[in-house]
This record gives sequence, structure tokens and C-alpha cells, in this order.
Amino acid sequence: MIKRIAVFAALAATSLLVACSGDSGLPEATGKATISAVNAMSGSPAVNFLIEERQLSSIAYKSMSVADSWDDLEFTFNFDVLFTGDSQFTRIASRNIDFIAGQHYTLLATGTVANPTLTLWETAEREFDTAETVFQSRFAHTSDTWSATNIDVYFALEGVAPVQGEQVATLAFGEITTAPVDFETGTYVVTITTAGDVTDILYQSLPSTLVARTDLIVSPFDGDENDTSPIVVRVLNTLGGAATLANPLFPPTVQFLNAAQDMGNTDVYDDVALTTPVLTGHDFRQLTPPSPIAAGDYNYLYTPANETTAVLLDTNFNVLAGINHRIVAIGAGGEYSTLNIAQDKRSFDTSARFNFFVSSNNFEFVDLYVVNRGDSIDGNFPFISGVVSRIINPAIDFAPGNFDLYLTNFAETDIVAGPISIDMALGDVIDLLAFDTADPAVLEMLVFPTP
Repeated sequence: MIKRIAVFAALAATSLLVACSGDSGLPEATGKATISAVNAMSGSPAVNFLIEERQLSSIAYKSMSVADSWDDLEFTFNFDVLFTGDSQFTRIASRNIDFIAGQHYTLLATGTVANPTLTLWETAEREFDTAETVFQSRFAHTSDTWSATNIDVYFALEGVAPVQGEQVATLAFGEITTAPVDFETGTYVVTITTAGDVTDILYQSLPSTLVARTDLIVSPFDGDENDTSPIVVRVLNTLGGAATLANPLFPPTVQFLNAAQDMGNTDVYDDVALTTPVLTGHDFRQLTPPSPIAAGDYNYLYTPANETTAVLLDTNFNVLAGINHRIVAIGAGGEYSTLNIAQDKRSFDTSARFNFFVSSNNFEFVDLYVVNRGDSIDGNFPFISGVVSRIINPAIDFAPGNFDLYLTNFAETDIVAGPISIDMALGDVIDLLAFDTADPAVLEMLVFPTP
């Protein structure tokens, strides 16, 4: 009898499970849709983009994430940022989307980290045949500076002037063209004017070649501190790529830093005949202001100041459009070279930042201590350990505050430089440089306000 009851209970449970699984009430996918996100928050660091609690990508400003494919169900998409000094990410925005199969969705984040706005764009997915020679593009308006301005966008082959009425889009801030347009592969110029007035040109790019079988969004963004132009136009690719279309009205810049102690006071020429110097009296530790320069290849020659009998340094480098470059002379004992540093001067709403460069020939590795004002380094760990001299380092994020900075030789606690005091708030960016001194056992730290 007991066995019969057990068998009956097992059969009943099995029947109930089958009944529930056959009629669960849960939605079932019938196909796939894709999604990307665009970060147009100018003060943001890279933003984490998530589906529910699963991270899809980290999106830098003026960039778009790779298109991800998901079932045509309902999902919540989230944007998180990390404030420097916090141990956990902060959620700044969320959006629920009910996918429809065959559609591509783009979530645009504008505004600020403290007050973001999400806008949803939608279009049909596109698959290219391998023989196609076209790319497709949509056009958007994501420049906060122009948020109160409606714009006309002209997109034409190089040499074709914009004509009133032939714009590819008229857009308000946050808008995108409804349907993509196919264009043959070629070299194109983007011109942006105020809506309805082709003569009021707000932006015009240098010619750029765009390749076939790509799905693009072309849009203006506010330039950041790393751009020479106040507005930049970016070409965003659903594969995650992004490129800036250079504005010829705002050329790149170059500044020179003499970090070679025994090279002394120099003149700098850009011609092998040493006819006219581009820089005179360039002394050790001197950082020149940024100067406009045309993009291209350059050859600079350093000579002793007021002399052309000897070339101390002969260097070549490439200047890229729209970039702020820093040419740093380094070395000792007649062996000199230069570093071409593209400065990272971006200001973040989530941290203070500094660039740290060690030019020393006497110290190959140093430790940097950052302690609260008035504190000793005793009992503290280095903020950065083993900084390599004469190597380009990425910008460093840190929490705002009032600090004292010290340098020690690597893995030692004897102070070789400092303290120097800095007061840093959210959004601040400074340059911290370390130089040799007349005493080979001592370094000097200098703080340069970022130009």
C-alpha cells in the first residue's frame, strides 16, 4: 500500500511538472534584435553598458559600443560609472526595451553624469552582400553646445559644394535620420550649417574615405580637452569603431619640453640648412605654450643656442590632425632622442586626474606617494610603484582632496623629491613632471597647469 501511494505521488508530480512546462506563461523568443549605445556625455569617463546586470561594453565619450544580438524579448539596459575612490559602480541611467526581431536599437546617453538623458533610436538591421560596394549611413545631432540649434547636414563627395535643399538631414538635438541611406564608397566631406541657411557654415570636415559594407552613424559632438576643435564630427560604426573627421579650421598643436639636463640651452630648426629656428633659447625644464601646426611629417634639429656648428639632436615625428602634441627631448651624454606625446587632458566629472612623466637619467624606477596634506609617507604604500623613467604613462585618476606628493627610489623609503602640495577638485587635470638636478641623488618635481 505504501509503495502504491509513493508511485501515485511520483506520477502526480511528474504530470504537474509537464503541465507547468507546457504552459509557463513566459514569453518565447521568435528571433533576434541588436543593440548599441552611444556615449555623448562630455564629462564622463568610460561608461559601463549592461543588459540587466551583465556588462556588454565600456564606452568612451564620442564612441559607440559593438552591436550585440539578443532574443526578441524585453530587457532593461543600464549605464554605470565608477567615481574614483568608490569601491562600487554607480548606476546613472536605465531604459527598458521590448525587442522586435530584425530591428537594431541604439541608446544615446547625453547630458551629464549627474543628470543623464537616454534617447532610443531604432532602425532595421542591415546585412551586406559580399559584392556590395556601398556603405549605409544615418546622421544625428549629439552636440550639447548646439543643443538649442537645429542643423542641416550635407554629405557629398569631395569637390561638391553644399547646395540649399540638398541636405541629407535637418536635425534637432538628440535626433537621428529615420532611415539609413546607401552611398557608394568614396571620399566625402561633411558640412553642417544652421537649418535653412547654407551660407552659415558651422563645420566642414577635411575629405575622408569611407569603405563599403559598413553601417555608420555620422554626428557632431562637443570637443573635449584633447581636441583642438570645439566641435568634432565622428563616424561611428556598429562594429564598435569610431573616427574623427578633422576640421581644417582648428589645426593640431605642438609644444616642446626640454627634459635632457646636459643638452643645455638649445635652438630648434625644422630645416637641415639650419636657416631660421622655430624655437630659440629652449632651456632645460622649459615647456613651451602650444602652437598651431599643420598635420604631416616633421624633421626637427636641435643645436646649441646661437650656434649652428653642431646638431645635438635630429628627430622625426608625425603630427596628426586635431591632436595636441608634446615633443619631449630626453637623454644624456650626447645620446638624445624625443618622445611624441599626445596629451590626455580630458576632464572627468568623476575624478581628478594627472599626467606623470619622469625624465630622469639618474633614476630608472621611482615610487610616487600621494598622502593627505601634512601626513608622512611612513606606513603608507606608494600610490604608484615602479614608474619607469623616460616612458609615456597614461593619465591617472584619483579622488579629489588636498595632498602632498613625494618620490622615492623604487622599493625604498628615502625621499628623493618632495613634498609638493596640490589641491585637486573633481574635473581638475594637472601635469606632474620629475627632472634631474645638479645632485644625482635628488629629483625635482614640478606641477604644470594643463594648457
